[in-house]
Amino acid sequence: MKKIFILIAMLFISMPSFAAIDTWFNTNPYKKYEGEISLKKMFGEVYDKDGIKIEKNMYRFDYSNKEGVPYEYIVTNNKSGDLLLKGIDSDYHANKNITRKSHWTRVNVRSLKYWQTYVPFMDDYYGFKSSKEQTPYLYDFPKNYTIKKGENLRILAMGLHLNKIQNLTFIFSDSNGDEFEINF
Repeated sequence: MKKIFILIAMLFISMPSFAAIDTWFNTNPYKKYEGEISLKKMFGEVYDKDGIKIEKNMYRFDYSNKEGVPYEYIVTNNKSGDLLLKGIDSDYHANKNITRKSHWTRVNVRSLKYWQTYVPFMDDYYGFKSSKEQTPYLYDFPKNYTIKKGENLRILAMGLHLNKIQNLTFIFSDSNGDEFEINF
C-alpha cells in the first residue's frame, strides 16, 4: 500500500517537469481558429507601426469568467516582404509560450474554489459548458510561423490575471534576418 502512495506522489511531483517539455502527453499545438467569437467584448486596442499591425481584443467568458480572460490577437503583415513569427513570450497565460512555460494547470485548480464544483449534475453542466468555451483559447502559441505579405494571423490566448489587461511579447524576424520584439 505504501508503494502505491509513493507512486501517486511521484506522479504529482513529476507533472510540472513534464509540462516544460514538448511531449505527446502535454502538447496542444497551435491550430488556426476559424470560428466566430460570440463572447462579450470588453476591450480593444490596435498597434500599428513599421508595417506591422496587431489588434488586441479582450472578451469575457460566460461560464468560466472566474478562471481566465480570453484574448484575440490579429497580426497583419503590411511590410514589403514575408515576416517570420519566431515565437511569443508571456508572463501569465494558460498557453505554452516559446520558453515552454505554461500555467494551464492553474485553470483547473481555480474551478475547485466555486460551489458548482461540489453539487452533483451542476458540476457536469457547468464543467461541460466551461470546457467547451475555453477550448479554442488553450492551444499553444505559434512558433516559426511565416506570415506572408498582406496576410494576417489570428491567435487566441487565455490570460490568467482577472483584474488587469495582459501583454504578449511577439518575437519576429524579417526577410533580412533581423530579429525584433513587440510587447503589446
